[in-house]
Amino acid sequence: MAKVNKERRRELIRIKLSSILQKSASNPNFEGITITDVKVSPDSSVAIVYYSIFNTSKSISHITRSLNDASGFFQSKLSNSLKTRNTPRLKFIYDSGFDKTDKIETILKSLNTPPE
Repeated sequence: MAKVNKERRRELIRIKLSSILQKSASNPNFEGITITDVKVSPDSSVAIVYYSIFNTSKSISHITRSLNDASGFFQSKLSNSLKTRNTPRLKFIYDSGFDKTDKIETILKSLNTPPE
């Protein structure tokens, strides 16, 4: 039962943070960011938030720094919407899984040339 509650809490944090990013965050650095996953510590004091971005015109390290600098804002908005006793501290990390997937797909397409 506890595992189900952790999974629900994790998913709820992901959904709520995505909504906050879309509606409340006015920083132009946050445009095009998608929350891909959230890992919550066993005591629920820290949540590691994995994100991906589709607009790669800005440096990923700059965006990560901006997100972590604004983590207090996100945490306060999240606490208002979660209505739980404790809200985890947020730490944002770039999820490079989509970049790796694109690279593998490009390599596979180049290998899949028709025979002559």
